[in-house]
Amino acid sequence: MHSPRKCCVCRENLRDHAVKITSQDRDFIFFSRNIWIPEGARCCSSHLINHLLSKEAVDQIKPFSMRYQELSSSDVQLLLSKAQNLFENGKKRFNFDDPRDLNDDEYRLLTSLSRDHFTDFVQITSSSTIRPSCNRSMRTAVGIYLCKLRLGISNRLLACIFQITDKQTVSRSINSARQAIVKSFAPDNLDFGHVTRQDVIARHTTTIARELMCAGDSTDTAIISIDGTYLYSQKSRNNEFQRKAFNLYKKRSLLKPMMIVTITGYIVTCIGPFMSDFNKDDAAIMKDILLRSTDNILSWLKEHDILVVGREFRDSISVMKALGLEATMPSFFDGRRQFSAEDANESGCITKIRWVVEAAKRRLKQFKYFANPIQNASLVYLESDMSITCALINHYQPPKTRSKLEDEEIGVQIIQLRQQKKI
Repeated sequence: MHSPRKCCVCRENLRDHAVKITSQDRDFIFFSRNIWIPEGARCCSSHLINHLLSKEAVDQIKPFSMRYQELSSSDVQLLLSKAQNLFENGKKRFNFDDPRDLNDDEYRLLTSLSRDHFTDFVQITSSSTIRPSCNRSMRTAVGIYLCKLRLGISNRLLACIFQITDKQTVSRSINSARQAIVKSFAPDNLDFGHVTRQDVIARHTTTIARELMCAGDSTDTAIISIDGTYLYSQKSRNNEFQRKAFNLYKKRSLLKPMMIVTITGYIVTCIGPFMSDFNKDDAAIMKDILLRSTDNILSWLKEHDILVVGREFRDSISVMKALGLEATMPSFFDGRRQFSAEDANESGCITKIRWVVEAAKRRLKQFKYFANPIQNASLVYLESDMSITCALINHYQPPKTRSKLEDEEIGVQIIQLRQQKKI
């Protein structure tokens, strides 16, 4: 079926944006619908999703003529090979190679990305060194890795789901995908080098935060929220490592990354993870980051920038102020039975700004790999896995909050109420 001036799907006259049917689509239609589409046939661009015919378009195609086609022995051999590949792909429980095999909800469930976002992510990653092999394609390797992060399941279970021979093959696929993503995707979506301080001020600072923290006056002050989170790990046979990783407060082994987040919930960077023994509370980790200027944090921050932190950072406030930074955190009781009105109001204002870092930590833990105890053998890849996940959140998820038209008025009202004395 082929007409040079009509769409082979809807039979309407072709317009300017007509596209050729790909060989992948022609083979799929031939083996699934028993309809032969000659090479060079075209269709309307509206029938495509990610350069392939949509399921609705495939169902809409109807044969309109019959003709005989002579095939050479090589053509027959090629058709048999393609039929075998389609048969093998059809037996797979989850097939990332054919975008039509899984719907949008299934892509989100398995990888956290929509089908379109997954295809875009694979295209970005394809610029790196990852190569397809006899065991998996590039799309499958990336899909397996994202399933690992999203679902937090073992390599043996992934091998069963994707019908791969053994867990070692799955591990090699995951390592290949991880290396490719760290090289081609993560640097453009995470760390201080990917976003400038002025971008944070202009695009990632809400109006209400500027009203409450700067009284609406400063347009050259960066406001960021900082907090640590827990990542549980297995108990280690290495006695020295086990002592350093054991947390006396939680009574179990864990590591602590430090998340630096803008007031809209955008993750600037995730530093660590750090050990969690009695010498490494949040304040000690923060002092170490500032004094060492980890990830060039002091080159990015400027004098009088505001760091919004929790009470657990109180022992690091002196270091922040010594470096010329402004630190705000909720008040302490200091022996009192309750807060004064001024302290309570001030703490409420800080909480209204600081909640975004808790939301960012929640987004990270939605990837079950980080919510479950992490195997000791995987700890060497933990920093890369966190960087990739945070980069995915930044690139494909919307901000947790945005400035609204009424924010300035609300901020002024909050400041006025905060200054009123309790009667």
